Amino acid sequence: MTEEVKKKSIFKKLLIAILFLLVLVYLAGIYVFSKYTYPNTYLNDNKVPFKQIDTLFSNIALDKIKIYAKDNEEYILDPTELNFVADYKENTEIKQNSFIWPIEIFSKHEYINPVEKAVNTENLNSWIKDSDLTKNMKEPINAEIIKENNNYIIKEEELGNTLDIEKLYSTIESSYLNSINEITLKDEYVKPTVFKKDLEERTEFLNKLLERNLSIKIHDDSLIKLEDMEIFINENEAKLDYEKVKNYVIELKNKYDNLNKERKFTTYAGSEVTVPGGNYGIQINLEKSTDAIFNALSEGDSEVVDLVYTHKSPNNGEIGNTYVEISIADQRMIFYKDGNVIVDTPVVTGQPNGVYDTPKGVWNVWIKERNRFLRGSNLDGSKYESWVQYWLQIDYTGVGIHDAYWQNGNFGGQRYKTRAGSHGCINTPLGEVSKLYDNIEKGTPVIIY
Repeated sequence: MTEEVKKKSIFKKLLIAILFLLVLVYLAGIYVFSKYTYPNTYLNDNKVPFKQIDTLFSNIALDKIKIYAKDNEEYILDPTELNFVADYKENTEIKQNSFIWPIEIFSKHEYINPVEKAVNTENLNSWIKDSDLTKNMKEPINAEIIKENNNYIIKEEELGNTLDIEKLYSTIESSYLNSINEITLKDEYVKPTVFKKDLEERTEFLNKLLERNLSIKIHDDSLIKLEDMEIFINENEAKLDYEKVKNYVIELKNKYDNLNKERKFTTYAGSEVTVPGGNYGIQINLEKSTDAIFNALSEGDSEVVDLVYTHKSPNNGEIGNTYVEISIADQRMIFYKDGNVIVDTPVVTGQPNGVYDTPKGVWNVWIKERNRFLRGSNLDGSKYESWVQYWLQIDYTGVGIHDAYWQNGNFGGQRYKTRAGSHGCINTPLGEVSKLYDNIEKGTPVIIY
């Protein structure tokens, strides 16, 4: 056999072997790709090469979820162990023509079959509860203002590592449902509600408040210097406290208010009596004075703040040495002016019958009139009308000091206990009431006891 013939024989055998091998590979490919997916097969955008076709939609691999905590520790959650649910939504069929696999292996094959997932609530809650992730948690601490060395400073917040269990559950659930396999915890931690930056402006204000030079002007124009500003600060919240300012004004009212308050009074006879309150005196307006002091402290642009008064009688509401004194028991009226007796006269006061009694108290002359009628009702319901030349009203019910021609010059004694007693006014001889009228000013205190 020639050399050339030998070569042809070998080539022929080699060709047959290659063809046989190709046939075997082809047949093997037909078998393989009748059972398994092509290399470029994608399911829900995830590459799934060489996956068993008949189990592709029955087995869903659940990846473990890695959770990274604040301390950089890694915690592993296995959805399979916690019986989380994952099922394909549809019965999708993988259609592959295995006979043309040599061509199809180079093509992209895409399948969409949504997966329905659900966590096992009970198991997830138990996992969270038992996990080291939620052990030894330290609560966050709010920043706070404290006083140190006569100065207010901020003690910074502490973040702690306490997890909001509801947020943690929600994050894990969302990650699982969205196939996110790594979680870095951040917003799941409980945060302080007050941070250093929240307190900087208040701290600055408090320190300025300590340096304030503020005085309160009271009724007699004297000044009360506020020595201790801290009495106005709420220590729990480290801020100016309106209620504390109000309490301070209440203290001022208790000390200085004398309107409608009982008073000790020394009579012309030298005895001390207690006289009920009346319309003479001073009364600090609680709300407006509180507002004035609070605003002055807040704004810091005042050195002196005036108290606001609801009522302010002359002489700062003190009786002083100019006043009218009326003794019901003695039926006597004395008018002192600058300590000198101007009028000293018997009078007739109201009948002590529970209706016409002359009101005891510290009153003041707030109306002065000449020549007018006095009108009112008698006990039997009839009306009366009396002309007087001098009228000095002392209270708001219509009681006053006036002349009384109907007394026919008879004053003093026990007349007031009879029908001659007045309807509450102080009946005075004409000449004496004239002298009183000419010498007295509005606002002069009238003490009746």
